[in-house]
Amino acid sequence: MMHKIFLLGVTAFALMGANEFSGRRAPSFSLPDVNMKQHDILDYRGKVLILEFIQTKCEKCQILARSIETKVKPKFGDSIGVLSVVVPPDTFDEVKKFINVFKVTSPILFDAGQMASSYTKATPQRPAMYFPHVFLIDQKGEIRNDWQWIAPGLYPDVLSGDQLIAEITKLQAEGRPSTPATKKK
Repeated sequence: MMHKIFLLGVTAFALMGANEFSGRRAPSFSLPDVNMKQHDILDYRGKVLILEFIQTKCEKCQILARSIETKVKPKFGDSIGVLSVVVPPDTFDEVKKFINVFKVTSPILFDAGQMASSYTKATPQRPAMYFPHVFLIDQKGEIRNDWQWIAPGLYPDVLSGDQLIAEITKLQAEGRPSTPATKKK
């Protein structure tokens, strides 16, 4: 089942492919989690950040949560950041249940739609958001890649975690300072 939400309340058309939201600075935000602790994207500068927009009842979102918790995070530990964002109609109770069922250890943040709109470039002509939508943000705060689910069967390697691992490995290698050449005696 495809999950989408209309951010502006107008009929939408299918968005074309992934990556159309990449190649730009990640919009800034500070949002609360289920404990009302604020999370600011600037706190994650210097790390690769997975930013995912989810709905708690979305099956692909649930698969992605499992992959991130069991495959991606164990590989990279604290060297990456992971933030999930929900928009209405998800509630605090639904998010708490999602956290418990899927053993989510990363913050799940609450957005009323404005932050999601800035990431997905929502307009009256393009008001829909499809779930999950994953943004991969580099150490400098640039969106390097994104994937959204607009049709069944898209991006199984992202849902499994394999492509996220490959992309994060590449970004971390790019972000390492080069070692100075050693002088010969």
